[in-house]
Parts: sequence; C-alpha cells; structure tokens
Amino acid sequence: MSLKPVYIFGLITLAYSSLSSAETFVFKNVDKTTIQKPAAPSSSSTHKDAFSFDLAPEPVKRRGQQNTRRSTPNRQPVATAKRNLVRAPAQGNQHSHAGRVHSHPLPPLKGVQHKHGNGAIGQGVGNIANKRSINPAIAKTQQKSSSLQPRTRTTQPPRGAVTNNNDNKALQQAYKRKDYAAVYKIASPYAKKGDPAAQYVLGQLYLLGQGLPKSEQQAFKWFSKAAAKKHPGAQFLLGSLYASGKGTKKSMSQAAKYYKLAAKSGIPDALRSLGIMYESGQGVTKSMSSAMRYYEQAANKGMTDVQLMLGERYLKGIGVKKNPSKAFKYIKLASRSGSPTASHLLGVLYANGIGTKKDSAKAFSLIKKAAKRKNPDAYYDLASMYSQGIGTKKNQKTALKWFKKSANKGNPLAQHNLGLTYLQGLGVTKSPEKAFKWFNKAAKKGFPLSQYFLGDLYVDGIGIAKSHSKALKWYKKAAAQNLPAAQYSVGAMIANGYGSKADMKEAKKWFKKAAKNGSQKGKAALEVLKKQESK
Repeated sequence: MSLKPVYIFGLITLAYSSLSSAETFVFKNVDKTTIQKPAAPSSSSTHKDAFSFDLAPEPVKRRGQQNTRRSTPNRQPVATAKRNLVRAPAQGNQHSHAGRVHSHPLPPLKGVQHKHGNGAIGQGVGNIANKRSINPAIAKTQQKSSSLQPRTRTTQPPRGAVTNNNDNKALQQAYKRKDYAAVYKIASPYAKKGDPAAQYVLGQLYLLGQGLPKSEQQAFKWFSKAAAKKHPGAQFLLGSLYASGKGTKKSMSQAAKYYKLAAKSGIPDALRSLGIMYESGQGVTKSMSSAMRYYEQAANKGMTDVQLMLGERYLKGIGVKKNPSKAFKYIKLASRSGSPTASHLLGVLYANGIGTKKDSAKAFSLIKKAAKRKNPDAYYDLASMYSQGIGTKKNQKTALKWFKKSANKGNPLAQHNLGLTYLQGLGVTKSPEKAFKWFNKAAKKGFPLSQYFLGDLYVDGIGIAKSHSKALKWYKKAAAQNLPAAQYSVGAMIANGYGSKADMKEAKKWFKKAAKNGSQKGKAALEVLKKQESK
C-alpha cells in the first residue's frame, strides 16, 4: 500500500505589468445604445447665453478603462493587469449644458478584472488542515503581489504509513477524527524503524504542532529522513523548508534540488514552485522557457490557479507569444474546478470570441454563474449584459441591481453608470441628487468621466448647488487625465471668467491641449481667438 502524497506550499509571488487602455479587449459590435435621450434639464437654461465660448463639449470619444490596479513593480513584467473585455453602451447622459444638448458615452465594462495576481501565481495549501506554515523566501524579493485564495483540500490520512493493516486502518480513523495524539502514537514506532511514510507523518505533525509541540527543526529532521528514502511529499516539503529558511538554513539551491526530486514524482506544487524559481532565477539559472514548461506541467496536473495564470499570459502575450487558443484552453480547464473566477474569464472569452467562436448566450450563462457565486468582477459585466441585452433580454431593473452590487464593492465604472442611471431614470425614478452621489464617488477614485460629469453638474446646478469654482476644479482633474472635452471646458471657463479670473492667454493653452487631443470644439475656439486677435 503506497502513501498518497500530502503536501503544502508557501506563498511565492510574481510581479505583473499594467496595460495601457489601447491594449484592452472590447466587445465587438456593441455600439447600439440602450440609454434613451431624456429631455434636457431645464436648469441649464439659466446660463444658456452666458458664455462667449459655450461649455457644451462634443461627445467624449470612446476611451479605454481607467486602470485602477496597483502600480507595477519596477521589474520585468510577467503577467497582465486588468483585462477589459466588455463595453458598455456607446451613448450615455444627454443633457443641456450651456444651452446645448449633448451626450456622454458610458465607460467600457471591466471585463476580465479579478484578483488572483494578474496572471501571477497565487497561493495554495495541501492537506495539512489548511494552514500556511511554509513561506518560501522568494516572496521577500517581490515588491507587490496578490494571490488566489488557497486551494483547500480536506485533510486526508496518509495511506501506507504503516505496514500493519490494522494499524493503518487505525491511523486513517485517527486522522478522520483529528486525533493527532493517536496519529503520533501509531506512526512513531514505524518512523523510528525507518518507514518513510511514517517519517513523513511525523514531519507534518511537528510542522503544524498537531498532537505535539510545534517544531520546525523536528519537522526538517523527519522530512529529511523520508526524503532520503525518496518520499515525494517529504521531498517537496523539505524543499519548502529550505526556501523559507524554517527549521534549517535558507538555501534556494537546496530548495530547487528537492523540488526537482518531488517534481519527478509528479507533485503539482513542486512543478509550480520550479516554474516560479526558473522565472525569477532564484536557486537556478533564470529561464522563461523552463518556467513555462513547469507551469504547463502543473496546469496539466489540475492546478486551477496555474491554469488561470497561463490563460492570462497567453491571452496577453506576457512572457510568451500571444496564443488565444491556448488562453481559451487553460481558462476552460480552470473552469472545470468550479472556480467563479474561471467561469467569469471563460464567459468573457465567449463574449468576445477570443480563442473560440463567439457565443453571447454561453457568455451570459458563465458570467451570471460567477456573479451568483459572489465573484465581484462578474457583477459589472452581468449588469452591462442585462443593460444591453447581450446573451439575454434587456432588463434595466436587473441591470441596476448588479450595478449596485458592483458599485458597493468600490468599482468606479459601476458607480459612474449608477450616476447615469439615476440622472436619466433608467429603471429607477430620476434623482439628480443620487446621480451626483455616485458620480462623486467615482470621481474621488480618479475616474475621469465622472470628474468631468461633476463639472457639468456644478455648472448646471443639477443635483447640487451651482458652483463655478467647484466645476472648474473637477474639469481640471479630468483634463489632467487628457480628457479633451474636459480640457476644452477648462479653457471655456477661464475664457469667460467662471470659477477664476478671465484669462484668454491661459484659456488658449487649454484649447490647444484639447485640440491636440482631437477636440473639434478646441480647434473651433482657437479659430475664434485667431480671428479676434487679427482684428
């Protein structure tokens, strides 16, 4: 009777690379609007003839999503940041501003945004009561990281830990009832006689302090004995102790040695650990090709987080050549585990036809499944699919429900959309005050469209008391993020002396910025100034 390997591994993290908006994926052919044109707010008429340069900007050009992830460590990028694969409706809030009716588009949907390290390897545990007692030192060399929740496996009693069938059965039963004192009593005599499975059991008991005082030194001793007799689980844990410097002196080369021995026996965590070490060049010569070979072996052994990581890398071409088919393959494999994150990702691939044939119905089903399993990254996409009728019938009321869930999780895109929803009364009673509330939340998180909208609301006095100084403040914040409509509005405010002293020279600077970024109104304003100057 052979021992079924029981193993744990510690947190080993990788850096990631954030992407520019130009690199985001988007839904194809989703430009149909679901936002109806309401009558222009009457409050805007109070200043319709007030400006020589009106403040009605042209509709904002479709832009990629604002990146809200953490900054990228200053290292070689190995994985992706946010993946924005779904877009919201093309047309948003239409209102009268400075006497003109105009519209703003909704921002893009978030798509494949989730928190499992942006393609970086996460953290997992084996059958040791879900405790993380190994923390390899590789983690210390990484500047920023994020990890999946650990994969939890119920504690399984080792098989073949003793040669006597009755004792082996008793050991199994002791593990099942978590009677670790009994486990020690049964396994100890066999371990002292040189049984590697029993030695491995004692190593685990000492490592976690189960049934006896915790001792990493004793754990190292027993794992060493079992590893010397080619016990794969012990080889992996011994490598982890060397990597973390627990129970022994830290040695990444020794860690690599024992990980390789365990990997030969097919221990998935050892394969993953070797992938990370070869990618970072710790304890081994750095080699991305070797890293990917080990990662793929781990993924083929069923490691969900590695499957997800590989899917993301092949999707974006990080460390490997882009390969949508492989991306789809690994994300689909990960989805078989029931992972909500994988379901969401797979849904986004189906939604966009990436690596597979486009299938909106499958996309909706998978994203809905992920959302119902409380994956916050799926909330926004599900809301947008209901809003636009993608893979399902349009349902603004249900869309609102999921937008709220996403907004309450702090997603600025959802907060912005809620602002539009309340401003226009889509599935709810119109409420300029609530619209202002949600725009304000998103604006404070740095979302440029919401900052721009706040400027509009302050100018028009919609949902908040009119204030040109506050309007100018928010226009400037949005303009600082190169939103051309906001740059034009800053110029118009300054040209007319609203929120600041009139200063045509300063206004001209802003018009030039807007024009450079494609604003037709910025170009027109410059022409007006040119004619005035020539007189």
